[in-house]
Formats: sequence, structure tokens, C-alpha cells
Amino acid sequence: MKKNIFKALAILFCMALCLTGCATVSNVTNKDGSKIYYEDIQYFQGQVAVIGDYLYYGNSYTASDGEDFNYNDAAKTGYLARLYIGDRLSYNNEADKDGYVDPSPEGVKKVNSKLAGYQNQYMFALGDYLYFTSANTHKLSNTENDYTRVSLFRIKFNGDGLKEIDTFRYDEKSQMTVQKGSDDNYYFIIYCPSGEDTYNLYSVKIGDKIGDTTLLAENILSVAFCDEDSAQRNILYTINSERTDRQTTEVKGIDFATKEEKSYGNDTSVVGTTTTMLGRIGDIIFYSYDKVTEEPQIFYKDLSKDDNYFSGSPDRHFYDAGEIKIIDKIWNGYIFISTSSSSVMYKEIGGETKKVLTSSDYSDILFVSGDFIYYSNDTSISCISIKDLTVSNIVTTTSLVSGQCGFDGTYIYYYSQLQSDSSEEGAETTTDSNYYMFRVDLQGNRELLSKVVKS
Repeated sequence: MKKNIFKALAILFCMALCLTGCATVSNVTNKDGSKIYYEDIQYFQGQVAVIGDYLYYGNSYTASDGEDFNYNDAAKTGYLARLYIGDRLSYNNEADKDGYVDPSPEGVKKVNSKLAGYQNQYMFALGDYLYFTSANTHKLSNTENDYTRVSLFRIKFNGDGLKEIDTFRYDEKSQMTVQKGSDDNYYFIIYCPSGEDTYNLYSVKIGDKIGDTTLLAENILSVAFCDEDSAQRNILYTINSERTDRQTTEVKGIDFATKEEKSYGNDTSVVGTTTTMLGRIGDIIFYSYDKVTEEPQIFYKDLSKDDNYFSGSPDRHFYDAGEIKIIDKIWNGYIFISTSSSSVMYKEIGGETKKVLTSSDYSDILFVSGDFIYYSNDTSISCISIKDLTVSNIVTTTSLVSGQCGFDGTYIYYYSQLQSDSSEEGAETTTDSNYYMFRVDLQGNRELLSKVVKS
């Protein structure tokens, strides 16, 4: 009898473990107590995710490409963290027995020990999972680590069910995104190195179940992903044509859900022509076209209206250069960076080009919101109105990580060192070598969000 009772209790205990898993934090629910489940991607520029009343983020930041990078040391403070932000943040200003006053907000929780605060972070929520990237920890055949590779994980909002989806090679030209396919399912898409100058294109179906990693195309020279505003749910890319008399590129497209391919009729009969994808906004493609006998120029093409050709038609000329980057839609036109001068430019199709920022004004473009461009350097975050070029400084500090941020419509999230204004001159000084997560509203009010290492 006792044996049966103990067996029943053991079964109940095991069932409880199966139901609760090994959650590290509490469940996240809606206001009415129901389960939070996102039908569509929740994306906030990549370094953070807001899920219900909680913020998910890397507690501190370490660049994984540094010569002295140590994954274990970085993960000790850069783990995946969570903080309740539904109410006003609270801080305990009482000193401990050592006289130390912890500047951290109360309630920071560790969700997972994987390194989440680093330069290749791509974080978003879908369904009841948080997806995030981390530096690869799998050893190569020579037993060395290659931290340049990126590993994609997903985890339940309460810390249960960590799963590694796949690991990809990654460099400064690599790209990754999540897009809804023509079948209404979401796909993680990555463009990553396959050789010295060529890249492969992969997709992974995500959602309640994870699909297999699929090779969509290989030996690619350039790529243009669709975005949330694209009617055509496909990816365009360029490859070397099969011509042997002279190198020529051709444009192809692929529906990443159905795998249906399409060959675009760029004029491969003109030997030596080179077409390079530069960016895509909705169904407007920006590309460079080099006809050998002329200097390369930037053109645009509307996939929903134009014919198939990527042949540099004069009536679709956009900019007089061979290359531009960081193209984004704003106000009545587009911003982009001129690679020759590193200046940020604004242009309406068919209109004049206007210089917005010079290379000395910024280090990185963060995002566009309304008619404002938000940008950063190593000590500040600012914005500029595209309408009248009015500049507003949002935050200035001793040292921050330029180019890495989150934005939820109210707050900008960024990594910065701790500062103290207790120096004799009254200037801010660095008190901790770590870079912790802060948030600042658009009026410049900032708050520390991370759990700080006791000094």
C-alpha cells in the first residue's frame, strides 16, 4: 500500500516537473491573466524585446570580435536578463555593510546564462517564444572556438525550453531578418559567407514548430530582402551568369516560402555588366548598374509596376554614384549614406539630393521614426528632423556603445558605462569598465536597467 502511494506521489511529482519545466522566471501574462501569444513578430531594433510588462535584454555588452574576448567572462554579466517595467522603476539607495550602494534597479532576473549582450544580437518575440542570437560556442575541428559565427536560440518567456535552432557563419557583410512568407508563416532568413567573396542564402521556418534549415541560393554576390511593406514576399539576389566570354551578373528572385524561383531579365546580352542589390523598401529596389563603358550609377525599380529589367534605365536614375548603403524610408523620400563621403543624404525620387549629416556628426544611424533620424557616436545619441534639419541631443555620457540599441516608441535602450558626477570638477567620470543597459526617453531622462557588478 505504502509502495503504491509513493509511486503515485512520484508520478504526480514528475507530471508537475513536466508541466512547470525548469523556469527561471515567472510566466508573463496579459492584464486579464491570459497567456501572452504573439501572432506577429514583435521587434524593437534588435537589442531588446518588450513582452507584456517586461523588458528582455543582455545585462551587459561585450564585443565578441575583440582579440581578448572571453565568452565565459562576457556571459557572467552579459546574460539574458529580464526586468519588470510595468510600473516606475525602483532603486534601493541604502548602503550595505561595506558601505556600497547598489545603483541597479530592483527586480533584475536572469532568464538564461547565454551571452545576449553583443554586437550581433538579433532579438524578437513570436508566439510564446523569445528568439535571440549568441556567439557560437561550438568548437571547430581544430578544437578552437569561432566566435564570429552566430547561433540562433529560442526560449519560453519564463526561461523554459531553451533550443538552439542553428549556427551560421557571419561577417561584416552578413544580413539577417525575420519575414512573413507568402504562406503567412514566418521565416528566419540569413545571408552569410560561403567563400571569400560569395554568400549563401538560408531560411528557417519558425513558429510553434521549427522547420529545417533550407539552402535557398548559393554563391550570391548581393541581396535585397523583402520587408513588412513588400507586397511581393521574395528575396532578390545577384549571381555571376553562365557566360564564359566576359563576367556578367544576372538578377534572380526566390519566394522563400514556396522556394519558387524567378529569373529577372537584366540585359545579360551586354557582356561585362554588373548589377548589385543595395537595398529594398517595400517593393522599391535600389541597385547599382555598371555598364563597363560608363561609370556605375544608382537606379531604382518598382517591382509592382515595372518590367523585369534591371538595366539602368535613365528615367529610373536615383543617385550619381557607384554605391550607397543604409537606405531607409522617411517623410516623402529616402535617406542613405554616400559611401564616398560617409555623409547621410536625403532624396525624394525625381527630386534634389540634400545633405543631412556629415561624417563628423555621427558614427552610426540607429533608426528612423516619424520625420526624425536617430543616430549615435561613442558619447551621445541625437536626432535630426528631415524637415528643417533641427538637431536635438537626447543623451550625452562618457562612453556608450554606438550603433547598438532598442526602441519601443517611448524609450531608446542603449549600453553605456556607469558615470559619477562626484569629481572635483563636477564632470562625469567612469566608475565601472562594463557597459550596462540604460534607457532614455525622448526628453533625455535616463535610467539604469542592468544588475551591476559590485565594485
